[in-house]
Order: sequence, then structure tokens, then C-alpha cells
Amino acid sequence: MKIIGLTGGIGAGKSTASKYLAKNGYAVIDADQIAREVVEPGKPLLAELRQAFGAEIIKTDGSLDRKALAAIVFEDEAGRRKLNRIMHSNIIQVIDKRIEASCRQETCKGIIIDAPLLFETGLEEKCDQTWLLVADWETRIRRVCARDGADPQEVEARIKSQMDDEEKRKRADLVIDNSGSRQELEQKLKTVIAQL
Repeated sequence: MKIIGLTGGIGAGKSTASKYLAKNGYAVIDADQIAREVVEPGKPLLAELRQAFGAEIIKTDGSLDRKALAAIVFEDEAGRRKLNRIMHSNIIQVIDKRIEASCRQETCKGIIIDAPLLFETGLEEKCDQTWLLVADWETRIRRVCARDGADPQEVEARIKSQMDDEEKRKRADLVIDNSGSRQELEQKLKTVIAQL
């Protein structure tokens, strides 16, 4: 069973690519979704984050206030490293369990690990191939502003906080440009999976 690591910066189109691959028989393991699950109210990790970053990151309903946490860590390199350390080991444990479960599914064509921090966390070592989605800055900023209702400066700061695309290009087995339409991306993915 081939394991493919799919990565790319914010606004590059990982979610769109993952949806297409899932429709075409691939088991998609979404690291961002797992990151949300492991910090649900009542989970031990949420208490650990509260201790590390303060009570202001917890909403009145007991859930994680992602915007408050992002405001703390996206402008603080040490804070971001601390957050990543706390989160990554928990997320990787869940990914390992989902890889095992997917390998037991007879209809599964392959496994996609959709992870924005694929290289930063060492997840690429679990993969047979790594695919990097890229798009020009303006397209990425426009997509994220439309999706999240964020302002362009905030999105630009988030992009700058991530590993540079050039560094990711050096480490990826395949680079897919997604500066165009969804249909263009799907056609590129169709070609790529036909060659697997």
C-alpha cells in the first residue's frame, strides 16, 4: 500500500486535492483534522495547552480558542516551537493508527497523509512519495481571505511563518502547481495517480 505525503502552504489547495483523491479511492488522513480532534473539550492535550499558553486560549464553552492561540504563537517563534512540540507527538500517534486501519481496507488504492507540516514533523519518513502543492502568493492570499474571512496582512504573516516553498521543493518528490482552477488541479492529479 503506497503512502503519499501531501503538503503545501496555507492556500495551496491541499483540501481540494485531498477531496479529489478520496473520491478516487484513496484513504485520506488529514493531519489538521486530527489536530482539531486531539484538542476537543475533555481531552488531556487541551489541559496541557492551557497550562502552556494560559487560560485565555480556552473559550467559555471549554473549547480551544484557535484565534487566541494563533495570535500568541504566529508572532512568537519560541511559542510556535513549543506548540508544535506539544501537538506533533499526539498527532503522529493518531496518524500511525489510521495508517494501520487503512492498510486493512481491501478497496483502498493508497494512503494520503495530508499534512501542512509534513517535512517539519518528519512525517515524510512514513511516506513512499511526497507531493508538494504550490501556488503563487496572490492566489494563496485570495483563497485564504475568501475561505476564512481573514485580512491579507494576517494571511501573509501566516504564510511567512511556514517553511519556505523553495525548501519544500528540494525535499518533495513531486511538485504540483495549483495556481489555476480546481478543474486544472483535478486533471493534474488524475495524470499523477494514473502513473502510480
